[in-house]
Amino acid sequence: MRVLVISSTGNSLAELLRPCAAALDVRPLLHVLNGGPVDADLVVLHTHAPIRELTALATLPPPRPPVLVVAYAVVPGDVVPILRAGARSLLVEGQYTRADLLDAALATADGHSRMSPVPLSVVVDHVQHRATDRSPALLHQPLTRREHEIMELIAAGEPNAAIAVRLDLAEKTVRNRVSQIYLKLRVNNRTEAIVQWLSRTERRSG
Repeated sequence: MRVLVISSTGNSLAELLRPCAAALDVRPLLHVLNGGPVDADLVVLHTHAPIRELTALATLPPPRPPVLVVAYAVVPGDVVPILRAGARSLLVEGQYTRADLLDAALATADGHSRMSPVPLSVVVDHVQHRATDRSPALLHQPLTRREHEIMELIAAGEPNAAIAVRLDLAEKTVRNRVSQIYLKLRVNNRTEAIVQWLSRTERRSG
């Protein structure tokens, strides 16, 4: 796996990631922004300002590898904006072990999401508050049978490519169905969709 660590504070985080990286590069954000497309399987953004730096990365031409944000600190109000700005996973300094970091790197590169406990709690609270702010009739459009199958696999952590194989669909078809699921669940990314789906399942079984 090719990993690009974006950091201005040295190579300490990169050294922790070395066991999962066949190729490892460490560069400050400005060099990345001036260098054209990112040639990596995973970007690890080690930052004090995740929203601002994710917004800057979004200006780069494709391809855009998945981004694992490792933030020095995160206030609760920034968690959802960080995910919306493009982070697939979010770890916070002091809230993860080296094993957690390696797991998050591998999972993020494979299309999964990982979060430290505090950000995850914020996302759950956000989804639950969205639910209570809407009338039941307006909360969700019903999913089709196929969308339900896809969402169950997303909640199980499967990336689009694996879902396509499991359901004998083209990967492009899965991507289109996932976009429709996001619209119906009124979420913006995979992490919010999973939390929304799991919270609905818990309410139905409770």
